[in-house]
Amino acid sequence: MKITDIKLLELRVPLAVPIKMSFGLRTERRHLFVEVHTDEGITGLGDTWTNFPFWNVDERKITLESLKRFFIGKDPINRNGIWADIQSKILLSDIGLQYGSKGPIYQALSGIDIALWDIAGKAMGVPVYELLGGKLRDSVRAYASGLSAGDYATRIPKLLDEGFTEFKVKVGFGEAEDDLAIAGARKLIGDRTLYTDSNQKWTSAEEAVRNMRNLSRHGITFFEEPVSAGRLDMYERIRKQEPNLQIAAGENWYGRRDFHEVLSRGLVDIIQPDITKCGGITETWAVCEEARMYGVKPALHMYGTAVGLAASLHVMLASAQAYSMEYDVLDNAMMTDLPGRCFYELKNGKFNAIRSMPGLGIELDPSFVEKYGSFT
Repeated sequence: MKITDIKLLELRVPLAVPIKMSFGLRTERRHLFVEVHTDEGITGLGDTWTNFPFWNVDERKITLESLKRFFIGKDPINRNGIWADIQSKILLSDIGLQYGSKGPIYQALSGIDIALWDIAGKAMGVPVYELLGGKLRDSVRAYASGLSAGDYATRIPKLLDEGFTEFKVKVGFGEAEDDLAIAGARKLIGDRTLYTDSNQKWTSAEEAVRNMRNLSRHGITFFEEPVSAGRLDMYERIRKQEPNLQIAAGENWYGRRDFHEVLSRGLVDIIQPDITKCGGITETWAVCEEARMYGVKPALHMYGTAVGLAASLHVMLASAQAYSMEYDVLDNAMMTDLPGRCFYELKNGKFNAIRSMPGLGIELDPSFVEKYGSFT
């Protein structure tokens, strides 16, 4: 089998209510998917991170078009050979260094890699989790993500009715406002599990520790990204000052090398690679396996689409120490309406594997694609 082409599917879904963000007003959800075609008629579907910044889709098209020549003619089943070639020719080469940032390259490669695993599963007639050694469980706990001080009070009651038992609320807006929001969320959820995410907001280890100590009064299970992902020295200082508070991070690290440094230094308790950013299923699985050696549990980051979620669930179902899977509770048609048929369902606060489907186990709704999509 040989790769004959790589095509890109762009979807643009208008938002009924624009989302106000620190770097602009978001009026639509715009996303890019990767299709890898082969000479045997098997097509693989992949997902690449294009949520932020808003120009990501345009940048990603250029990067993927440039990377295409490294894949055409290759055997899609030989993923190890492809990654070895990519390492030598791109990631560790002058080309990669001159690009200026490894993030966009890894994000583009993630989409292709996920598609390669989809092809392999389809060719062998098995789900991706079988290629990873088989699933160890039939379901993965979901935690409600995307909650903030402005909407937790209206969203949490509905989520409780839907069976969610784990919730994450954004913080980093000032000590008083954070404390009020977390106290309010705790009152609503009772003794259920509560996490916080400061999105790298705190600018020093001391500021992070002060805020974490204050919020820990409300029974926080883990604190996500307390400081900049690029400042491992601050993570180290947090560890020394507060060794008993659980730290989660990973969505802004790329490739197994980044994660190895974090894991080997014991900087986190929960590791959160994003399968559409850090190198696809190949690199995410490698990170989860190394994390197992350190007793660190994976809770994959996912703030994108149903395709990325499906890929993530295969890893979580097969991972020995899987913790909990992120689920964005904000309105997102690419998460809820895009799938026509898929191998999982979300019910009672859990992702359940309800049927066996080859590859990623997800088919896109053709009417949704026709309405919002275009190929390049």
